[in-house]
Amino acid sequence: MKNGRWAFLGLLIALMVMPGEAFGTKVLKVVVDPPNWWVGMPGNTVELLVEHRFGDIQKVTLEEAQGVRIFKDEPAQNPHYHYVTLVIEPQAPAQTLQLNVYDTKSKRPTLVPYVLEARDPSRRSHMGLDSRDLIYLVTPDRFANGNPSNDRIRGLAEQSLDRSQGYERHGGDLEGLTAHLDFIASLGATAVWTMPILENDMPRASYHGYAITNHYRVDPRFGGFSAYADYADALHAKGMKLVMDMVPNHFGTAHRFYQNPPDSNWINAWPGQPKTDKNGEVGEPLITNHRYATMYDPYAAPSDKAQFTDGWFVSSMVDVNQRDRHCAQYLVQNAIWWIESIGVDAFRVDTWIYPDQSFLNQWSTAIHAVYPDFFIFSESWVHNEHSQQYFLDQHPTLDGAADFMMYQAWKEALEKPTSWNGGLNHFYMNLAADYLYREPENFVVFLDNHDEGRFFAKVKEDKDLYKMGLAMLYTMRGIPCLFYGTEVLMRAESDHGAMRQDMFGGWEGDTKNAFTGENLTGDEAEALAFVRELADLRTAHPVIGTGSLRQWAPYDDVYAYAWYNEEELVLVLVNRSEMLQKFAAKRLHPLVADYGQPEILLETKPAHVESKGGGPADWTEGVQGYPIAPNGLTMYRFPGK
Repeated sequence: MKNGRWAFLGLLIALMVMPGEAFGTKVLKVVVDPPNWWVGMPGNTVELLVEHRFGDIQKVTLEEAQGVRIFKDEPAQNPHYHYVTLVIEPQAPAQTLQLNVYDTKSKRPTLVPYVLEARDPSRRSHMGLDSRDLIYLVTPDRFANGNPSNDRIRGLAEQSLDRSQGYERHGGDLEGLTAHLDFIASLGATAVWTMPILENDMPRASYHGYAITNHYRVDPRFGGFSAYADYADALHAKGMKLVMDMVPNHFGTAHRFYQNPPDSNWINAWPGQPKTDKNGEVGEPLITNHRYATMYDPYAAPSDKAQFTDGWFVSSMVDVNQRDRHCAQYLVQNAIWWIESIGVDAFRVDTWIYPDQSFLNQWSTAIHAVYPDFFIFSESWVHNEHSQQYFLDQHPTLDGAADFMMYQAWKEALEKPTSWNGGLNHFYMNLAADYLYREPENFVVFLDNHDEGRFFAKVKEDKDLYKMGLAMLYTMRGIPCLFYGTEVLMRAESDHGAMRQDMFGGWEGDTKNAFTGENLTGDEAEALAFVRELADLRTAHPVIGTGSLRQWAPYDDVYAYAWYNEEELVLVLVNRSEMLQKFAAKRLHPLVADYGQPEILLETKPAHVESKGGGPADWTEGVQGYPIAPNGLTMYRFPGK
């Protein structure tokens, strides 16, 4: 950084109250990240970032310890910090170390206890996701308020609390989420992904969590670390899994790493006017151009590529330079710390395509070296299959990806009429492109999420299309993800603050309650019952997601796919026309020859036709096919012989 920028930071530090962990009213003089570590970890080293809040560090020493020594004590560019590498021998016992932090003004060191804990094997007993899982996505501030006493926390920048305003805090917390895990499980969910729960001490719109200001602190408005630990334990006690939202690309401008960074090189594209305004925004930042194609474009201009990778996401989110080796190590250790501390089972990684891609390989490889069964899936928000393939193939240790291409295909199939290349044919062609990917069964599939409009609104509140989409979500390849409130027909179509709306019944005094069913409209109660029916069906038929998959090209607005193994075949028929249609029975042969007579598992709408067999469908000789109601979905089960 230029000398002028260091001068600015020095002035800013002199004027500000240093953020960070506090016990009572006493601000810690020395802060160490990670705040603790473990013995018996692969690699045998940990790099401590030691910060003296009120002085320059001269050196850091370690009192005599069993099997632990300082390998390197390295001053950072900013004299308030040192990088201290500990070597922890494999035989070292759990113990409390004593670090001596010498500053340039005091004669005596600051004594800092540092705990090395024994690892807890139970933290690793639920790890991983697979195609039999179903994820439930939650905005914690908007789900349920379990403890109103933490709605406002003295000392934090944002004190707003107004449920009528989309970008202010509403008071939801981890205690409220924990209280409703049985409801979530009733929807078929086996894993819960929350938007980020780490401290977001930004002055505006802090509810969403993506502008992290402390990587080792759960936001106290969500209940703090203890609430997160209790939530993790409650999930695991029910056999459910914890998915943590990780954000390696950026952090908030209120983070001490922007206000007083260890090294100016930790931050990409320093803004022309680095001082933050009342909303936490800076002036003249380089904003990313969002042109992810520059990562693989053989003709890309270097300036375009640099702007994509180094530009800020928005003017309140600092772009992180993971090419700095100490910054990279900090992010790797932070991820491992949360897994080991809480028992995290999977990471969803925000804005995967924007950070340094070599770093992401280093990061995911390091995590899997410690936790081979851990699952990492990316938010690689791209708009064509070859781009999705590129960002997957660049990372051999990336387990899966949020499947934005299938999301777009569902939008085409359910929001638009079928044409030669559109509607159901678009969906068919997207699934056919699975030949591009390794393990597409690990893709996370979804109809809506926290960044897009609510699914029910997108299909113009058409209940038939809603049921069709949900039935396809619960039976399609990949790991389904249900956005909270979709099961009770939440309708907000645009604006992030609006679509991340409060869950019905999450606040005392709510007139409508999704958790108990009280005062739901008839349509909402019907939708909730339908989702639970799908959950039971998915549980009862494990062939879904694990068997072989086959699809049939759309014809007369009818699309079909089937899961099959030796025990059974489950056939899904989708009709996107306004007329009753039949799926030609002959198209199933010879596949169904090895199975018995079918039964109807599910009909989103009844399909009544005349038939020799006297039922809603005719399996007798000479009948043309299986009927599907207009804009309906029918599911059949063929038992194994």
